[in-house]
Amino acid sequence: MLKITNPTEAELESTLQFAFQHLSPHELSLQTNAIMQRYQEGQIDLQGIVQAKYENRLVGAMYAQNRPDGSVMLWVPTMANGFSLEPMIEPLTQFCRTQKAFAAIALADRTQSFDEETFCSAGQFRFLSDMIHLAIEISPNEINDEPYHMQFVPLPDCSEEISTRLAQLVKETYRHTLDFPDLMQIAPVDRVLQGYKISALFRPELWFFIQKEGEDVGVLLLTDVSPEQFELTYMGLIEPARRQGFSREIVRFAKEMASRWNRSLLFTSVDAKNIPACQVYLSQGFKAWDRKKIYGRFFS
Repeated sequence: MLKITNPTEAELESTLQFAFQHLSPHELSLQTNAIMQRYQEGQIDLQGIVQAKYENRLVGAMYAQNRPDGSVMLWVPTMANGFSLEPMIEPLTQFCRTQKAFAAIALADRTQSFDEETFCSAGQFRFLSDMIHLAIEISPNEINDEPYHMQFVPLPDCSEEISTRLAQLVKETYRHTLDFPDLMQIAPVDRVLQGYKISALFRPELWFFIQKEGEDVGVLLLTDVSPEQFELTYMGLIEPARRQGFSREIVRFAKEMASRWNRSLLFTSVDAKNIPACQVYLSQGFKAWDRKKIYGRFFS
């Protein structure tokens, strides 16, 4: 009989290694070590990690964790040949309910083989899109004298007034977005922004109101990930400011900021269906380095 449980501390590493066994040895080590470190720091809830055993043999594993934005992020369960992933759905559903999640977002690597039909039907997930990860190497001479047609104004402070203004502007940029529109339509903007702040080292001087002739028309959020890396976490324009070439200027400015901060790499992610955004990044020298399938389950 299949036994579904959360792993003990002693079982955690082997469960994670089973869950991510489709990765290369190097990636598997990085992923497992990163999660183990987060567990040691008290950031991991074992209730979101599930193992399946048959006759005391590990035959399935799933990693899921709640996010500050109110969603649950998980990797599609990994099961041994001959075993259905359906028994993993109920503990996942229970975890999402416990966390009061508005959505569960599932990721699957290109190299991960799984029963997509069962996962979607039993788990009530639906395929949203592919997510493309892009990156560009930054050189010290990214700064140039070409003028911008917009102004980039860093957050003056983190007051309630500024936070409200930012949240309202971000919400406006979500209108008719091509980046995972089903998810963006229901994502709680204030919690999304709060999640960006606490997921890495938050620096308000790297969050910008984008203005045209003194009026807010967009947002650029950069994250200082490490001494070597910047992330272009989010950029968006309100509808009247789109299709005017401003996106290329935003990406150029992000590259310039990374150069000013002596970061050697700038990376970002984008919905594969967002063809205009993909074209902008590629035109600015970004290269795609990974691609994942994204599934969503939405709760009332």
